[in-house]
Amino acid sequence: MNTPPSRARVLSAPISWWHVIVDLERHGYTHRQIAIAIGGARSTVQDWKNLLVEPRHVDGEKLIALWCAVTGRDRADLPSKDVKPLSATTCR
Repeated sequence: MNTPPSRARVLSAPISWWHVIVDLERHGYTHRQIAIAIGGARSTVQDWKNLLVEPRHVDGEKLIALWCAVTGRDRADLPSKDVKPLSATTCR
């Protein structure tokens, strides 16, 4: 039995939290400002960026909402883990 398209589960690549935080930094946010905006700790934001841990669901949703508001981009545009890391040449 086929599942109707409206009920089909859409799978996406995992979010690259490193890229999300770097995007926010490029828009002038510090780790402290990100933490204040989502109600967390600066050290936790650093841990996410350093890939030591991933945000809990609630914190991830808050970070996504902040990223969308700051960058003006849609949730569908979130960077995924299959994105290649930035190099010095792309940062110029």
